[in-house]
Amino acid sequence: MKRSEKIIFSIITIGLLAIIAVGTTLAYMTDREDRTNRFSVGTLDISLEEKNWDDGEDGKDLVPGDTYVKDPVVAAVKNDSYVRVRVTFRDGDGSIIRDRERAGLIWQMIRYDSSYDAAANTAGTVIVKGCSYSATELALLPDVNPAFRAVSAGNTGEYCFAYSDILREGDKAALFTNIAVPVEWTQTQLDKLGKFKIEVAAEAIQAKNFSGADEAFAALDSEIAAGTAVSGYDSSR
Repeated sequence: MKRSEKIIFSIITIGLLAIIAVGTTLAYMTDREDRTNRFSVGTLDISLEEKNWDDGEDGKDLVPGDTYVKDPVVAAVKNDSYVRVRVTFRDGDGSIIRDRERAGLIWQMIRYDSSYDAAANTAGTVIVKGCSYSATELALLPDVNPAFRAVSAGNTGEYCFAYSDILREGDKAALFTNIAVPVEWTQTQLDKLGKFKIEVAAEAIQAKNFSGADEAFAALDSEIAAGTAVSGYDSSR
């Protein structure tokens, strides 16, 4: 990529809540806004939203057998981009969950239903809200969309997934689609979980003028490390 080329990127964050946790929206190097947000730099624009989650009703006082549609969907609103999504598990006090067993229990509840229609934000038919599933049934399904690849194991409680291809303008992709508590879980597992939050942050950088995702994300990391991310940037100013 020519040094004279302008790098454009976009970062947005939403907080996904569970177990009595109060819903939050966390802004990552941007201004804080509500629920479904769009942050643009230059001509690049992405959105991150979860159309089928009810903040007022879903995820409160989970019990074995509870199933919800939790569908963080990232969309390329303007121009093609390389996209990655960071997932962070946080305790009720906001600290990152480092306990491997506790983090493992959360991952057992997160699942991706391939029948989910990201373009229309329509819930799938393999995992259905209001139905109950065993741990064995849930284990047959992937935790995240196979169209995303894990790019860093990171520390317990912090995970990063990159979309395996360029996300073309107008396209959407769901990282995962459901939260389901295995029906055979007991109070032991629920006590171990306690209050927790699932924080999801989407980051994107232009696809143009990069040889591939690795080069693009390296440039994005440099911009983030340098603190040059600008919220609401208008290239005409």
